[in-house]
Amino acid sequence: MMQVQQGVVSTLASLGKFHEELTEFSRRILREYDFGSDVELVHQILVEPIEKSVEFTSLHRFTVSVGLDFADCKEIEIAASILIGESSCATAVEIRADLGEAAGELGERKLALYEEMVDGIELSAAIGFLGKAVRNLGNLADPLKALAERHV
Repeated sequence: MMQVQQGVVSTLASLGKFHEELTEFSRRILREYDFGSDVELVHQILVEPIEKSVEFTSLHRFTVSVGLDFADCKEIEIAASILIGESSCATAVEIRADLGEAAGELGERKLALYEEMVDGIELSAAIGFLGKAVRNLGNLADPLKALAERHV
């Protein structure tokens, strides 16, 4: 039983470390990009049971007002998630944007700006993949380049 507890502690410590890395990464984006004066950055850890699995998500959401008092907003989410199932795991690191009404003529309201994912692997491999994907994301020179290229 002690070995199981050590495995749980190790997994949670790794997930906590990835959350801290993404918190720093999102703060770097806030410093380096001009979102204007009406921007909010929220960091969350979400744990959600899904059927016979549990999903852990480290979520970092930028909400940028493009109207008065956040009446119309754009959202940018940086997320790292791991779905732990009975027999295998899935993991993903993503940057997503929801352009809201600002999408206008473009027609593309929701955009995937960056994505690394894997499915059907065991827990230790999923943790290893997640750590590498978080580091890869942190090493991007211009993580919001795809959004800027759309002139939004």
